[in-house]
Amino acid sequence: MSTYPTGWPGQYTKWPKYHKRAGGPRRGDKTASDPGKPHWGDALGLLVYVGGFIFGGLLLVFSIPGVTEFGAQAYGHPPMSFNDVLAEEPMPSWFLMYSNVVLYSITGIIMLAISWRPFIYSLRWFATWWWVKVLLLPVVWLGTLLLTTLLLVISGHESSVSANQEAVEQAAGESSLLVSIVILGLVGPFVEEYIFRHLLIGKLSHWIPTWITAPISVIAFALLHFIGDPNTSWASVLPYISMAVAFTTVYLISKKSFAYAWLSHAFNNVVSVLLMQLTALDTGFLTI
Repeated sequence: MSTYPTGWPGQYTKWPKYHKRAGGPRRGDKTASDPGKPHWGDALGLLVYVGGFIFGGLLLVFSIPGVTEFGAQAYGHPPMSFNDVLAEEPMPSWFLMYSNVVLYSITGIIMLAISWRPFIYSLRWFATWWWVKVLLLPVVWLGTLLLTTLLLVISGHESSVSANQEAVEQAAGESSLLVSIVILGLVGPFVEEYIFRHLLIGKLSHWIPTWITAPISVIAFALLHFIGDPNTSWASVLPYISMAVAFTTVYLISKKSFAYAWLSHAFNNVVSVLLMQLTALDTGFLTI
């Protein structure tokens, strides 16, 4: 008898047989993905994300002796405890980046272990015209910026930077370009696409129609970035709505390709990191 729990990736041999699932891709369709049905690993991933990020459960990691002190020294500051960090106002920018590195590393590893099979399977989207689909990534990015501009013009608001955007920019300024690209540009988008597209749209669509799950994903994605922000404005929310609409549209057009949605999101974030750190221009939005 296997010592692994039912549903553990690599042990549950009946997962994922996508072509045999009800509602899965049609036989012979070389580009369609099937997110599969929700399983216990998805519940774990959602618990880690909601409990760890939204409610701050993973912050307990920094209360472990030596963890926060190591980060302070790594960023060139005198050793300080987690309580010392919390006592500072505003919170040190080096800790913002260090906490992103630690928390997204933990979450990213957990979610990759849970979802690597459907992620690899979703690369089927590149089975045809792969070079066109790769070249469309910058088009999606530009389209997102144009959509944001259009919405701002229609609403009559001027562009505004959210507290989340300011915090991410401060964090990125405290780290090397490579670390910023890996954490903010690659790992962060993977975690968010797993939650907001792969789970909220792909997996829930087994029970709830996509025309309901897609708006839920857009709204949840946008609202997440303004939790605890007392100065939220319509102008600061619009860029995140534009990105949520863009990534959701990409996910659906690519026949629920987790990989392609991640690439679109990652392209947006990597370009934003490069613009912030190499040219000091505020021309993009990071979405973590």
